[in-house]
Amino acid sequence: MKNLPIVKIAEWLDRVLEVSAFDDVSNNGLQLANESGETPAVAFAVDASVECVKRAAAAGAKLLVVHHGFSWGGGIRRLTGGIYNVVKAAMDADLAIYACHLPLDASKVCGNNWEIARALELTGIKKAFSYHGNVIGLTGILKDVKKIAELFPQLSEELKSVQKGRAIKLGVCSGGAGDFAEAAQKLRCDLYLTGEASWGDVVAAKNVGIKMLCAGHYETEVFGVRALAKMMSAEIKIKTIDIT
Repeated sequence: MKNLPIVKIAEWLDRVLEVSAFDDVSNNGLQLANESGETPAVAFAVDASVECVKRAAAAGAKLLVVHHGFSWGGGIRRLTGGIYNVVKAAMDADLAIYACHLPLDASKVCGNNWEIARALELTGIKKAFSYHGNVIGLTGILKDVKKIAELFPQLSEELKSVQKGRAIKLGVCSGGAGDFAEAAQKLRCDLYLTGEASWGDVVAAKNVGIKMLCAGHYETEVFGVRALAKMMSAEIKIKTIDIT
């Protein structure tokens, strides 16, 4: 496969993920360019970490697409510490970085929450859980909670106390979305699945009587980048590399 312009790949990503429609704490889009402006392959990871940058470069990519980038809020005010190390490693490798946060949680075609819903074979799916004015999660009917244990084995012990063999209403919101447990209870969900929660969120969930399952922040956010990689490979015919 020949090299493709990174700006064109970024435009495709912006369009597919509907980046402009989201108010986000992340500065979504191309956060770091490279010198050549081209790449023969695109690597995909959850985080823009030094480790992922080095693995992407070693695999031959000149563009790394991630869910968690390095530029948030008002942008980079000081290039020091861990951020300096990430940017230096990327620039040393002539590696560009594209980041997309909330749009990659919410996307119906390749987002974390919809991919989890598909893996769990949820039916009657409805959008739910608003963050910064963006509806990013969903609810749906789960045929049997055993599906959750199959997808997230780390929850097997916790699911032993949940009644098996009946359909339930499940709320899903990936990442650090423990504060939506109360909203899930108001939507009459039987269970709420997220990545991680603060202790206050755990107590709040118990206080309203809903069981919250925390499968891990990272573990619930590998789905989007993997689905996006498959979609990119099929649509724009470029080699994609999964380094999640």
